[in-house]
Amino acid sequence: MWKWDQGRMQYFQYDILRIMAGFVVEYDLRNCEPAVIREITGLDFSAPATHSPWRNYSRIFKLCLLVSEQNDAAIPTDVARILSRSGAVTCDEYIHFLIEATTDPSPALSDWTETGSGVRTRSPLCFSLKYLLAKVAGLGEHITPINEIIGAYMDSGFTGDENDEDFLGLMHKRGAYAALTKKIEPRQARESIKFISQISYLHNAGSDIVVSLSKEDAHDIFQSIYPISGIREPDGNLEIQRLAHFFRDGSEHDFFEYRGTMLSDEIESGFHEGSKVKKTHIIIERNTKLRGFYFERSPVAICNSCNMDTRKKYPWMHRVLDLHHILPLSSGTRVDSKKGTMLEDLMPICPTCHRAIHGFYDNYLRESNKKDFTDEGEAKAVYGLAKQKIVGGGCYAR
Repeated sequence: MWKWDQGRMQYFQYDILRIMAGFVVEYDLRNCEPAVIREITGLDFSAPATHSPWRNYSRIFKLCLLVSEQNDAAIPTDVARILSRSGAVTCDEYIHFLIEATTDPSPALSDWTETGSGVRTRSPLCFSLKYLLAKVAGLGEHITPINEIIGAYMDSGFTGDENDEDFLGLMHKRGAYAALTKKIEPRQARESIKFISQISYLHNAGSDIVVSLSKEDAHDIFQSIYPISGIREPDGNLEIQRLAHFFRDGSEHDFFEYRGTMLSDEIESGFHEGSKVKKTHIIIERNTKLRGFYFERSPVAICNSCNMDTRKKYPWMHRVLDLHHILPLSSGTRVDSKKGTMLEDLMPICPTCHRAIHGFYDNYLRESNKKDFTDEGEAKAVYGLAKQKIVGGGCYAR
């Protein structure tokens, strides 16, 4: 079973990795004290007195292709340099790339061996995403247990570059795959699959991954996913740099082209420029399965912005609310190792406030000469300012 870094899900969030990318570009993570990291990033990378932050956390940043190691120093990669630039790349682009770059065994871990010795590398995250997409495209099934994916990987021996017909050939045994994981404890593999569920059209509902795509879109994205190939470096640190170099121009895929109504959705939502970070934001907010998941667990009808009770205003409707994603525009949905998709990053607001808040974002970013919010703190602060402006207009009774 493929290895990951278990129990550290809070550090595998896209918005956190983006902050750390900026740090590793400017500082040598391998030789930094915890107090320095905390002061500059605002993040608590604590470690026992006997462990340096590098010893405790280096696997995270190597697995995410942010750093390699050379001459007792942490060397930033092209991926780190790109992620450190606000608005340069989205969570979708980055995680799709990492899916294509991740191998089993991994150059980030101690079991990396020379490919020339006959060891066969596989692409477990590429397999996982393609399994999910093939199941939607071929069978119209949008919900898949994580253990089913892991069991299919164990049973099939697939590398991850097989075609859609090959993946469909696995589906007749899908009911038996989860049982295979009872022989092992695949926590690391499960957490890596939860990690990729930060993609805008996925969400993690406990032990399941839910895909919010049409059969046609799932098929198109399947066809665009393939493992990164080429001659592998026998040294794991050199292989990390080789893989990261493929990201030097950002993602080569435009994953938003599959959402044919995105431009009209964008205008309707209040955004007036078609940047990819705004499209990421809207895809999350228009994720119908995530919306159902949210309101099933939080059956509210009151707008978080103007406090209007939509059931009283529109008594013939169950609720008239959108979901607003509170993180930076380029961020995906954060996930927790136990809870799955974190619903606290979503706010229920009425359509009028939703459009007005997106318009406020447009003005704020234009005046600040930014493509995106720097971090979660700024995103929340600007959302708060927008709410104050809406309520301060005097048209809402308190």
